[in-house]
Amino acid sequence: MSDQTKDSIKLAATRLFYTNGYHGTSVRDIAKEASVNSALISYYFGGKHVLFETLLIEFFEGYIHSIEEAMRTSDGDLHQVLSQLFKRVFTYQQSCHLLARMAHREMTMDSTLVREVMSTYLRKEQFLLEQVIQVHLSAKQMKRVPIDLTVLHLRNMLTLPFSSPQYLKELFLVAPDDHLFMRRYVTHAEQWMRSLLETKDVKRLHLVRS
Repeated sequence: MSDQTKDSIKLAATRLFYTNGYHGTSVRDIAKEASVNSALISYYFGGKHVLFETLLIEFFEGYIHSIEEAMRTSDGDLHQVLSQLFKRVFTYQQSCHLLARMAHREMTMDSTLVREVMSTYLRKEQFLLEQVIQVHLSAKQMKRVPIDLTVLHLRNMLTLPFSSPQYLKELFLVAPDDHLFMRRYVTHAEQWMRSLLETKDVKRLHLVRS
């Protein structure tokens, strides 16, 4: 029962933090949404701030794990790396799309918690995506590309449906949890990366930093 209660609290908190923001959500609100006694939030999580921090860390732990799994199972082949990367990262974010939206939105703020998450998880994300380009792709025959800008493009493709859900909803009438849209998006993302990196030029790739 304790695990089920904790999960109910986390789900309720995710919905409320996403809808109302951190400061617009109270412990009482979370308890009411989860149908539990408010004392259980302090008992299980130590309060609202720790609960919020727990949710962010859990999301980014899973996010980084999905990138690592994609790299581990790709056998170094360019097309397989990209296919695995997009499919695994999107599948993970879709499985917790409200949490993904909340976490990516929070990363646009400036706070001690955000800086800690960036230094721990997003720094690792940067390193892993650079590895995708440097290690897995450097043996291919490609265009000359700046590593930093390519990482920014790649990361944006991986996160945009979840970092800008309102934009998609209002202008394109789709949502990140729309599986048909996401299949189309994954296919487009793979094709976009391949068109960027592949060329008929016989020169070998020289990766440069701007």
